[in-house]
Order: sequence, then structure tokens, then C-alpha cells
Amino acid sequence: MKQFLLPCALLFCGSLFAQTPLLEEDFESYTLGSYIGESSSVWTTWSGTTGTDEDGIVSDEQANSGTQSMKIFGSVAGGPMDVYLPIGLDDPYEVSYQMYVPSGYSAYMNIQENLTVAVAWAFDIFFETSGNVVLSIDQQPVTEFAAVSYNHDAWNSVSLFMDPVSDRAEIYINGVILGNIPFDAQIGGVNFFGMGDGTTEGLYYIDDVVVVECETVGVEESADLDLSFGPNPANDFIQLSSNVNEGLVRIMALNGKVVAEYNLVNLTSGSIIELDLDNGIYLVELRSNENSTMRKLVVSR
Repeated sequence: MKQFLLPCALLFCGSLFAQTPLLEEDFESYTLGSYIGESSSVWTTWSGTTGTDEDGIVSDEQANSGTQSMKIFGSVAGGPMDVYLPIGLDDPYEVSYQMYVPSGYSAYMNIQENLTVAVAWAFDIFFETSGNVVLSIDQQPVTEFAAVSYNHDAWNSVSLFMDPVSDRAEIYINGVILGNIPFDAQIGGVNFFGMGDGTTEGLYYIDDVVVVECETVGVEESADLDLSFGPNPANDFIQLSSNVNEGLVRIMALNGKVVAEYNLVNLTSGSIIELDLDNGIYLVELRSNENSTMRKLVVSR
């Protein structure tokens, strides 16, 4: 077993190319059939209670490397298996793992925005029994992205690049991007829940988990450029302000499509723009003097 993770309050990473990741977990030195949370100093469960039906099981039924992996399963309604990997990072990092879903089953995982579970969800990923992968943000379904699929009865790679500094996250399934989305909170932890897609039972295996700091992803935020606006959530307008007086403001859907664009002046004193947008999550980008910054906007009418 390759496993080590510093206490969550002390996590400071190297770089994407660092020789020593924060965590490498291949589940090889655990006793077969043991509970992962009970056996590990790193893994736990949603409730914090280990060694029960909520805990993940070390299995030799499938393995991407070696002979063992972590088995997660549950009912159509979800649970009781509910495994949590606390992380607690405020810097850019990547978490990657291999996932195996047998035919006829599905899988689910989420990223928390706080080290304490159930405070806020960043995003959820559903691996449907149809082979499609579905993303939701802040527990709201997202339909803007092109369809991404995964393979049953095979190991699939999942890579999550998350950057709270520049408010971006990139999610890849087998090297294909599922989404490039806003991410403006602490990287709390990864939750593997014994739930599927809501219509079929969840059953899947996790192996070769790696956590390592990565370089800034998406649009790099300039420390010299501020942007604030409100109300957020918004209805039919927002008022923007910045530490620069003039700039190009673009509002983009999550698939990157620009839905509105404004050349604004008087940003230091506040500029109001009217919105004609459907309910959903958008990105507001400000560009000025070759610098850029981006914030998340929620429209709720």
C-alpha cells in the first residue's frame, strides 16, 4: 500500500511534476475484506463512523494494479456505504483515480467545498448505467456540455484538476473533458457514495488514487485585477465594480459560449448591466490591460 496524507490543516503540495504526491493509494497492504476507514489513518466515512456498513471494503474482485481495490456498493436510493477522503486544500491540485463499474450497475461521487461534509457540494458526477457521465454543479444538473461516456467492465480514469485560486476546475473521463467549471471554494474532500444513477444500484471499484498539486488551470487570475458584483444569485441585473475603470466584461455559459459582452467604463464607481438569461450558472470574466479575472454568477428568476 502506498498511502500517506498529511493532516488536512497542513496540506501544502509540490507541483504537478513533483516526485512525492500527497497521497498514493493502491489498497494493496490492507487485509482482504477489511474496512478501509477502520484500517486507514486517512480514509473515513460521511458520518465519521468507521468499521460499519457505511465503510468501504477492500476487495480482490477487481484491481487496476496489484490484486486489490476499494469496493463501493449500495441500493438504488443510495447507501449505506458512504466513504470520504478528507483533503482540505486551498491551492490548486489534482485528484485522479481508476474506476470500474460492472455491467448493469452505475456509480456516483462528489467533491465537497468544505472539509466538514454536507456544508456545500462543489459538483457531483453520475456514471449512468447507460454509459453516459452526467455532471451537476451546486447540485444543479448541467446540460451544456457535450456527452461523455465511460466503459462498463473496464477500468476508467477520472482526473479532477481543481484550482480555487483562479476559480476553475477541469474534469476528465478517460482523457476526455467532461467540464471546465467554476470552483471558488476550499477543496474539502472526495465522497464515494454507494448510490448509482437513481434507477440502478450502485456498484463500483476504486483503485490507484493519487493526490498531487497541479499548476493553475483555466483562466489565470491576476492579483492586480479585482471584480465584484451583486446581487448573486441575480434576477434581471447585476452591478459590477472593479479596481480598474474600464474593461471588457463577458458572460459565458459553462460550455464556454459567450452569451453577452460589454465594454464598460466607470467600473470603479459601479456599472449596472441588465440580464436576459435563463436560470443557471454562468461565468463573468473581466479583461483589462492584458489581465483577466473570472467569477461565478447564478441566475435565478
